[in-house]
Amino acid sequence: MKIWLKYLIAIAVGVTAGLVIPFGDGAVLDAVAGAALNTGRYVLLPLCFASMAVAAFELHDEKRLWIVWLKTAGFATAAVVALSLIGLAGAYALSPGRIPLSADAAPAVGSVPSPLAVLSAVMPPDALGTLSSFDFLLPSSLFAMILGIGLAFDKAASKPVAAMLDSASRILWQVNSFFVELLPLPLIVAAAARFVAVGRIPRLAVFGPLFAAVGAETAFVVLILLPATLWFVDRKTNPFKTLFAMLAPALAGAVAGQTYLQAGVAAKHLKESLGVRRRAGAVSLPVALAFGRAGTAMVTTTAFVAILNSYSNLGLGSGAVLWMLVSAPIAALLLGATPGLGPIVALTSLCASYGRGFESGYILLVPAALPLALAAAFVDSLCVNCVIYAVASSEGQVLPKDVRHFI
Repeated sequence: MKIWLKYLIAIAVGVTAGLVIPFGDGAVLDAVAGAALNTGRYVLLPLCFASMAVAAFELHDEKRLWIVWLKTAGFATAAVVALSLIGLAGAYALSPGRIPLSADAAPAVGSVPSPLAVLSAVMPPDALGTLSSFDFLLPSSLFAMILGIGLAFDKAASKPVAAMLDSASRILWQVNSFFVELLPLPLIVAAAARFVAVGRIPRLAVFGPLFAAVGAETAFVVLILLPATLWFVDRKTNPFKTLFAMLAPALAGAVAGQTYLQAGVAAKHLKESLGVRRRAGAVSLPVALAFGRAGTAMVTTTAFVAILNSYSNLGLGSGAVLWMLVSAPIAALLLGATPGLGPIVALTSLCASYGRGFESGYILLVPAALPLALAAAFVDSLCVNCVIYAVASSEGQVLPKDVRHFI
């Protein structure tokens, strides 16, 4: 059975369980789901480290390492900016509606890390400390890349270390494949937990226009924007076939509500379904994850317009639009350092930065934080994987495969 079908069946079983089984307040179910979903990223850090070191060693020999790295960061950042524009355009065209004002106290929902905090995390005083940074892969991948470059200076002396890292990469790949096949079981629990949590959202109907706007924007991105972009990058391959190969990681990301859980699934599908070679995929994956919160940017922009509309009938002036087009992508890019945080955290930062009495405006959307996070994670996953594939294709690092050979 294809992996995407296993995941889809698991999600359907979980939703059904959430519908018919009384789980009480769902707190225990949420805790179990969180622990179960950890299996999806259990070996992600060591796999990325070993594979990045080997890939950097190989690409450095070909003098393509920095080109692949910069292309990935550039494509991912461009996707964040583009989807911020789509989120703003969708908010204008589809009108996410007005949300009734709330007198609730402002809850703590986390905060967007500052640029200096992200820089400190990327370059800590001890390189080995990056190997315990499970919530931000860019520091460890940068260490691995430097290590890979170091291996290239004296190949005779570094041959044993290079062979060890290559062996570790292949072993961890098999372990990751085992967890990818095992993931349907955690997805059942997670889908049940998500269904129960969404069902308990008070006054869920008032967010209907916002959810409809986000849904329409998602459909536009998945059915028009991404296929057009993939076709522009590789006109010999049907872009919908490429997106079909990314369905399983997108489903996993949508249920988890964050980008790292789908990364192990994505790595397997990019290589075994789409034919992305390790040397390109291993370098691009952590970079795309760090810079690729495009779905989060889209959802955040639309949701912020809904907040402003709820407080005022004056609409947005040109100054506010320009401010949003700068601030929303920056907030999304900074969230790349915290994959477990979603649009509600970016909204908190935007409301605080915008000021003018909107500092606590994010309270209106706290009840809808989970559905918005799930939608954002779904789009994030597709955009991240499209960026990786586009970079590999542009660098000639793809070995095309037929659809019947997709996993």
